Amino acid sequence: MFIAPLFRLLRGRDEVPSFPTLSAFKARLLQAYNRGLLELATCERAEDVNPLMVAASAVRLRRTTFHLVRRWSRRNIFSALGDVVAALSPKAYAAAKDFARKVHDDEKRREGRPRLITLPLDAFAARVQTVVNEGSHDALIVELFREFDERGEATGLGLRAFKARLRAAHRAGSLELRACEARDGGDSEIVQASAVDHGGMTLHLVCRTAMPLPIPWGRPTLLLRRVRATMMQA
Repeated sequence: MFIAPLFRLLRGRDEVPSFPTLSAFKARLLQAYNRGLLELATCERAEDVNPLMVAASAVRLRRTTFHLVRRWSRRNIFSALGDVVAALSPKAYAAAKDFARKVHDDEKRREGRPRLITLPLDAFAARVQTVVNEGSHDALIVELFREFDERGEATGLGLRAFKARLRAAHRAGSLELRACEARDGGDSEIVQASAVDHGGMTLHLVCRTAMPLPIPWGRPTLLLRRVRATMMQA
């Protein structure tokens, strides 16, 4: 994958707070490359690719200019996983096993829906807004996160990262967050756990944008008048 779009993807997920610029991201990539933690590659057929993307992705190390992060083969992935598992303590191994079981269970509950962590920021905001609009009121962030977790869509995404992505979406104007007021009710502990700081404000809820559903039973007074009129005619 080209380095520049990879950086934009990770920044959209709010996963690169410690190196927020492309140049800082490239420097970290070179550090990882020098330690053998990942593989970088040169774009060999640059004429078939957008030249602006090639130029933005370029990072130079001595006499070589890299543009891509190379995808590991399945053999290398399983070899690396085997090394990691072998180095785990019994407690860490049990925790990893429990997480793997949760991932497997989440796959069943998701029913084909994508995991939130895999979505770019605009698609993440759209998915969150859809779920919020399924309810009848604005959603507290903790309760919303629990709902996604029950649906199996929050795999690999903790509450802290979920809040960070909500803050980024609010900043981008993709959805709206607001503070909790007295009329909203809610348990104080849940409200405090939902807190997201933004621009000197503390926000707790994701705003619902859909129009409220109409009352399905209509106006009973008119219905009664029609019944009486029918009875009198009979």
